[in-house]
Amino acid sequence: MGTVCFARRCCLLLALAWVGRLAAGSGSADVDECTEGTDDCHIDAICQNTPKSYKCICKPGYKGEGKQCEDIDECENDFYNGGCVHECINIPGNYRCTCYDGFMLAHDGHNCLDVDECQDNNGGCQQICVNTMGSYECQCKEGFFLSDNQHTCIHRSIEGMNCMNKDHGCAHICRETPKGGVACECRPGFELAKNQKDCKLTCNYGNGGCQHTCDDTDTGPVCGCHQKYALHSDGRTCIEKDEAAIESSEYNATSVADVDKRVKRRLLMGNTFLPLPLLCSHFCLYVCGGRFSFGLIWSFWFWFGLCLAFFLFVCLFF
Repeated sequence: MGTVCFARRCCLLLALAWVGRLAAGSGSADVDECTEGTDDCHIDAICQNTPKSYKCICKPGYKGEGKQCEDIDECENDFYNGGCVHECINIPGNYRCTCYDGFMLAHDGHNCLDVDECQDNNGGCQQICVNTMGSYECQCKEGFFLSDNQHTCIHRSIEGMNCMNKDHGCAHICRETPKGGVACECRPGFELAKNQKDCKLTCNYGNGGCQHTCDDTDTGPVCGCHQKYALHSDGRTCIEKDEAAIESSEYNATSVADVDKRVKRRLLMGNTFLPLPLLCSHFCLYVCGGRFSFGLIWSFWFWFGLCLAFFLFVCLFF
């Protein structure tokens, strides 16, 4: 009997010891590898502690499984271009948009707006400054012509045959030739026209007057817009597609309404005007009692004329 009791006590002590060991193991404090820096997450990843472990997540602007992360090039897609309407510059974990000369970045950080250079010291022009999309140009008053620096104005003399005192006809720059004649040149970004006097605008100057994209053609620059925008009716500026749809629908609605009015008027004229005498005759016969006599002739023509005038008024003015 004593041996049995001793065996029972030994089993009970062993069981209690095993339960205590399990309890001690489950209550141990979790080790935060992220805080201690013992994780192996990539430098461009975020470490998140979990019970008994941790996980790595790449930061925004990066891709990978956490232990290996690489930068996402938002500018790689030429069609979307990071949403930038002009230039997109990729930077680690992000990107930024820039604009061509003559434009400034809008508040949304993607669109580009024209800069009015004439607001600042008249654009440096001596006399007249004219702002254009993406650029500006100086002009002179009557009796003056623009010098080679394209900003100052020179008084034109009546006598003489050189660039300084004759109406040489050059749109931009006049050069005197060794033989005594003149030759015209254009400012950077322009091309000399076939008449050798005028200058054609290209996309290299002020983005060709386009707010977003510009393509050179034989007839001059052709403007385009980023995919989120639509070309305005002026052919240069770009508006958001929602605004363009509203503008187009209002125009179409107005046009359709005007056409509808004209069609209705023509139908009314075509269907009513021709049988007017017949309609008025039936009307007058009804008023006059449906029988003719010399005593009723005056009444008939009176009502006939009144009826005819009424229908003519309705057809012409409604």
